Amino acid sequence: MDELNASQAAAWLGISREAVDLAAREGRLPVVSGEGPRRFTVDALEVFHQARVAGHIAALERIRETPVSAAGKVRRALDEKGNGLPRSFTAKLNAMPIQRRVLFSQAELAAACVQDGCRWCEARKFADFKGLRPPEFSPALRELFGADPCTTCGPVLLAPYMAALAARVYAGDRRPPGPPPRLSEGERRMAEEWAVRRSVSAARPCLPDDGRAMVARRLREVRSKLKAAERGGDRRYAKDLRATLSALTADARRVDGGRP
Repeated sequence: MDELNASQAAAWLGISREAVDLAAREGRLPVVSGEGPRRFTVDALEVFHQARVAGHIAALERIRETPVSAAGKVRRALDEKGNGLPRSFTAKLNAMPIQRRVLFSQAELAAACVQDGCRWCEARKFADFKGLRPPEFSPALRELFGADPCTTCGPVLLAPYMAALAARVYAGDRRPPGPPPRLSEGERRMAEEWAVRRSVSAARPCLPDDGRAMVARRLREVRSKLKAAERGGDRRYAKDLRATLSALTADARRVDGGRP
């Protein structure tokens, strides 16, 4: 359906009817013009949903979490057996911080508890049955389900995600239009954590020095090696190092303007 009434829109978004009415009154959710009960287009609901997701992600960033880290904690909470009588699905959800569980729909959370079969397929079935927004592929949802989509649902789920990634890739000789994309706080923190794990240090700025720093560094290295060779009694290696040192000294005079 291209248009939904308020009750259907609330189910599609996974929020209450009162929240939909409030968003419509405040102008945050556009209403289809005309007489009769409020109706909303699916496109307007999608824009409203993406704005809510952005707000949830910003709330996670304030507590130094990302959607993927939050999904992992939700996954562990759903798998927790506990002591004594097993807790119900509703009780587990109510025990979670709201900043984590609001990232996912009821269909996605229910599918995460499925033991057999593809959880992605089950989430699509649950969403269709309850009139909820169909799930889309995301790293956070993959963390929640603990697996990639199967060959049946994978092509449908991954196509929009891969198209969005392809839109951010440009050839090396062309710059993307507009200002460069700005990383969110969560993306920046994940990049920094990855750099630390991989022992990647930030590149130092390259300052013009007319070759002086490179020649000076090579002079220090050769002098150190020459001293070690003389102490070790390696005359042949010391002779080669003296020749190298003489050539470097000449290079140093040239790059230094002829001064000794």
